[in-house]
Amino acid sequence: MLSILRIIFFAVFLLVTQSAYSEDPKQVVKKVYLKKERERYFLCIDFDEKTSFTPRVHTLPNGVKVLLSFNREVAAPNARKISHNIIKGYFFEKFSPSSLMFIVALKENVTFISKVYTKNSIKIGFSINKKHIVVIDAGHGGKDPGTKGVSGSYEKNITLVTAIELRNELLKSNRYKVFLTRDNDEFATIEERMEKINASKANFLISLHTDSNDDKNLRGMSVYTLPNLDKLKNISDTSSIDSKSYYKTLSQSRKFAKCLVGYIPNACRIKNRPCRNSELKILKANMPAVLVELGCISNKIDNELLHSQYFRTKTICAIKYALDNFFGDKKNEADSLH
Repeated sequence: MLSILRIIFFAVFLLVTQSAYSEDPKQVVKKVYLKKERERYFLCIDFDEKTSFTPRVHTLPNGVKVLLSFNREVAAPNARKISHNIIKGYFFEKFSPSSLMFIVALKENVTFISKVYTKNSIKIGFSINKKHIVVIDAGHGGKDPGTKGVSGSYEKNITLVTAIELRNELLKSNRYKVFLTRDNDEFATIEERMEKINASKANFLISLHTDSNDDKNLRGMSVYTLPNLDKLKNISDTSSIDSKSYYKTLSQSRKFAKCLVGYIPNACRIKNRPCRNSELKILKANMPAVLVELGCISNKIDNELLHSQYFRTKTICAIKYALDNFFGDKKNEADSLH
């Protein structure tokens, strides 16, 4: 009888002890917020003071993933909106009784600069990557159709479609801010185009055109930049030009042109001596600039290619890779041009 009473006593004791030490899953995340200090941003997570955790932080080009292991069972926090316009969204997910995963997506590409952990918080610092500003000029438009192809199509339509598709591809990378001199079939004088281009304060200008020649067998792409200062013919007095600034901009333009023609053979045919010089007014913008002849619409093969989505995609990729290289972002897959 005594042994039975002892068994009952210890059973009750164990139940009471287990009840006393067991706790329901707890909300351990107190607050998630973003704060800005000068040009830097800090993503902060504050935790309950009685809960210890071990973090593993994985940074992404436009977001962050945090894996959290706690010393007790936890509940998944209720997501609350972070009131800042660069936050695309975030969420917590519970993937074990004592583990949480936190993911935040950002609207901009960023560079992470610091990760600080305290007993009750995580503070992740980053800065927003500056976007390069590019102007794309779709040649001709409206009452100025440009050259006419062997199939009856006009240069103005080919350049507009290519300009819009190039803009979309650049925006997709989230590294560029893009302006078009026109996004429909409208006419603008060269003076109006130049005013719009210079007002954009862009870092680079790409003017798109198609070529035409009496020799119907001539085909291929080419890229134009301005000539050397002593070769300018439309300026009687070049002494008024800041030669140091002129050659700096010209050097940048030619750097891009050489890089572009290095990619072009993977996409299509290029002309002999593809990097050319011409005193075109559109190239006299206050920024590095090139004029790209996408092909000869007077040639049957080039004319068909210029109407091909496959060809335009390859050409657009070549221009984008050249821009990435020009601005120092060489993390691209050039093999995809083949």
